[in-house]
Amino acid sequence: MQFFVSCLLSPIYFLQSTITVFKRSNPLIPIIVLTLTGLGLLGVFTTGRHLNGNPYYFMSRQLTFVVIGVFALLVLALVDYTRFLFERKSPYFITVAFLIAVIFFGNGRWINLQYFNMQPSELGKLVIIMYVSYVMAFVRFEKLSFKSQSLPIMAVTFSLVAFTLLQPDFGTALIMMVIALYMFVLTGFPVKHLLVPIIPFIPLALIVPFRYPYVMRRYLNFVANISPWRSPESLSFHDYGMRMAMGNGGISGLGFGNGIVKRSFLPASHTDSIFTVLVEEGGFLLGALIIVLFLALFILGESTARDAKDRFGAYLARGITFYLTGQAFLNICICLGLLPNTGITIPFVSYGGSSLIVSMAAVGILINISSQRRMII
Repeated sequence: MQFFVSCLLSPIYFLQSTITVFKRSNPLIPIIVLTLTGLGLLGVFTTGRHLNGNPYYFMSRQLTFVVIGVFALLVLALVDYTRFLFERKSPYFITVAFLIAVIFFGNGRWINLQYFNMQPSELGKLVIIMYVSYVMAFVRFEKLSFKSQSLPIMAVTFSLVAFTLLQPDFGTALIMMVIALYMFVLTGFPVKHLLVPIIPFIPLALIVPFRYPYVMRRYLNFVANISPWRSPESLSFHDYGMRMAMGNGGISGLGFGNGIVKRSFLPASHTDSIFTVLVEEGGFLLGALIIVLFLALFILGESTARDAKDRFGAYLARGITFYLTGQAFLNICICLGLLPNTGITIPFVSYGGSSLIVSMAAVGILINISSQRRMII
């Protein structure tokens, strides 16, 4: 609290603290994130012109989210990550309260806050990483008790997944579950303990496609996509639009603003499918650039984790890196037809306030860990 008061009372102190942190951290991390965000703004602008009477509507809103996200990045980059006190239960209970509010008072996956819609499940991803990182950083693995330690940790983590499933938001719940399992494996969680929460989700995964027909259609469409005997006419409307867009792009693309498919053949062109829009207008070269940027972010995140000053920072850095890059590559694989459509976005690039702000906040923590890394002389 004293740090925030000092920053508010003295802008010079805030500026000096910012310069110090960014000098100590790896400068490529914010450069990559801002580059991806800039490409996302271009994509949102070129698609948004065909989705609203005001051609600047989505662009202006996304720009507002970028400003808020950069502010969140700066704040979390300046605050020492060891002072977050993730052992406190307030972040968990706040997230659960928002997830429950979505179920009873929300509109689909979102809570209407008048000026923008909030998606609490995005915050849930970061809370899972924070919670597991802190708890497992101070646990002696050889004495991890299932009843008194493993079970409470898994109950807290997978409850966030369960509340997200009840919305229902299966794509985000899947991402949260994958993040949770990754964090458990990363931190040395006993594999036999993980069987307890995994087993109940197996029948649930089998029931969901029959309970929700649109989920079944996505699976069937994916099977049709990978079939060697399929014809283009057998593709779903969404899948056909994504293939057409990327095929039109060629090597160098049709040029910014000249995309054709986004105008009528591509659902969710500014969110889930924005990668295909950028490939159509920027070609294979722009698509490859986005992939290379996320690969570079993964390498930098892993490097930050290796040089972290403690286990808590190492777990936190690896979890954030996996969350951001893993979701990005999952979205890209869906656009390429390598995975079923799950309705997830690509961090920093897709339109959406909750996703962008939380992703920026996560990068702020990563920068903070990088600024305190062990210096090898």
